[in-house]
Amino acid sequence: MKSFRLFALSALITIGSVGTVVYTSCTKDECKDVTCLNGGTCSGGTCTCPTGYTGSNCGTKVVCGTGYIGLGCTTRAFIGSWTGTDVCSPTGTYNVTITLANSSTDSTKVLINNPGGFGTNNTITGTLNANATVITYTNQIVNSTTTPDTLTGTMTLSDSLHFSHVYTAREGAVFSCSGNYSKN
Repeated sequence: MKSFRLFALSALITIGSVGTVVYTSCTKDECKDVTCLNGGTCSGGTCTCPTGYTGSNCGTKVVCGTGYIGLGCTTRAFIGSWTGTDVCSPTGTYNVTITLANSSTDSTKVLINNPGGFGTNNTITGTLNANATVITYTNQIVNSTTTPDTLTGTMTLSDSLHFSHVYTAREGAVFSCSGNYSKN
């Protein structure tokens, strides 16, 4: 009787093992033989490429033409008119439309018009990071009066239609602001 139980247990383990091997061999990993380059990720056998890269394996750097060569198309994503809502502490919430344009003298610079809603007569200059997904600016003057206001901040591209904006405004007092923007 003890031998029969041992035999039955062995048979059950063997059948379970064979079933597991057969089942797992039928489940195909579609990304097994796919290599995505430049930070791309595989899903369902297809690469999803990060901004600035294209191709079946994300191996081709995108070049957009005059003013964009070397930076990829990500710079084009920042350029244009954007609308967002800034929440500032301690003052409140503001609806803001800003315009971003390429500098005509430096391909790593971006002109930011109406930053923080300080008026369309105010344009500051930001610097693009190496992969053109972040713009930073430091102590940029807006409202140049006897006591000029300054802005320091960062714009971070989420995708080609959205970016976040975090900045500090010094207008005698210090205001901390953040907002999310969508391309118009």
